[in-house]
Amino acid sequence: QPAFDTFDSSNSLFAGYFCSLNEDQTLQEVPTGFDSTSYESNNCELPLLTPCSKAVMSQALKDTFSGFTKEQCRLGIPNNPWLWTEQQVCQWLSWATNEFSLVNVNFHQFLMSGQDLCNLGKDRFLELAPDYVGDILWEHLEQMIKDSQEKTQDQYVENSHLTSVPHWVNNNSLS
Repeated sequence: QPAFDTFDSSNSLFAGYFCSLNEDQTLQEVPTGFDSTSYESNNCELPLLTPCSKAVMSQALKDTFSGFTKEQCRLGIPNNPWLWTEQQVCQWLSWATNEFSLVNVNFHQFLMSGQDLCNLGKDRFLELAPDYVGDILWEHLEQMIKDSQEKTQDQYVENSHLTSVPHWVNNNSLS
């Protein structure tokens, strides 16, 4: 202990790199990022979604929902939800409730064709399902609708050359 009491830090090799600790020096608090977050249940704020985080979340959902593709092949369910029968709507609901451990889904509320299901719109759809459960189901349905529309557009573009007239054919040669 006496060796430390007589140590002169001003002549030390490390002088200037470490501040001296005075007893009256107060500790500085390091911000944690939780300072602005309220933990009260009625005032919980979540960070805003940015375009980047939204894209990441969208891709994660797409990957999660991709498991239904196997089920569609196994059961012969069309990719386009607009074409589903009542039975296929129930099969989709059954898969989703099992896959995501969803509870309190009233299957009778969804006894309808795929066309009727897609025509509901988000607000009416969410009224048929419990909170949060409806959001998951709607997100998946919306993703499948979007994917089937994109595939239809891609097929249209791919097949458009079949209906176009070759450049070497002119109006005179057709008559």
